[in-house]
Amino acid sequence: MTDPGQRDSLITFQRGTAVPSDYTDESTMTWATLTTAWARVRYGTGQERREAAQERASQAATFECDWNTTLATVAINDRISWDGDFWDITSRAPLGHYEIHFAAVRSS
Repeated sequence: MTDPGQRDSLITFQRGTAVPSDYTDESTMTWATLTTAWARVRYGTGQERREAAQERASQAATFECDWNTTLATVAINDRISWDGDFWDITSRAPLGHYEIHFAAVRSS
């Protein structure tokens, strides 16, 4: 388990909603804040960087948070806003009721 003192980055989880266009058949996404949490951010391993390159993303990272019921509802189609960028969640891994880790790639 990660020392809570190492969670020094405040991140925002956002959930998107498709909004249909009045003029075309396409819709746009609007993003609303789901919750914020303190996280330890670790940039990706070599394997994660290779996978991110295949997905044409510039960077992969893992966001380690304390588990809570709100974070347990975060889905892989949600995103993280942190450090002026948006991160698309690619996986989430709850570690019991102690920690939850989110792997994400920086949106391109």
